[in-house]
Amino acid sequence: MQLKLKALSEQVIVITGASSGIGLATAEAAARQGAKVVLGARSEQVLREIAARLNTNGSHAVSVPCDVAERRQAAQLAAAAISRFDRIDTGNRRSRDFPAS
Repeated sequence: MQLKLKALSEQVIVITGASSGIGLATAEAAARQGAKVVLGARSEQVLREIAARLNTNGSHAVSVPCDVAERRQAAQLAAAAISRFDRIDTGNRRSRDFPAS
């Protein structure tokens, strides 16, 4: 059985930690490839600025301030993606976003 992946340009990607570091780099790279990106992080103003910059460059980005270590906020991030783009194709989550056990 051969795995068939959607092109990035056909995906809706939820990215946590999108305000800096690897999360930001992932968001920028995915947006350049045409993915619709849903940006999640705790830094509301920074997220808005990033989404605005990506959208100005022709991308489709939405920012959702949240702390994904909180289940309710993580669910709101997913709900925002589905509300705006009708689905989620790919998601990432940094290891530090998981609550300590």
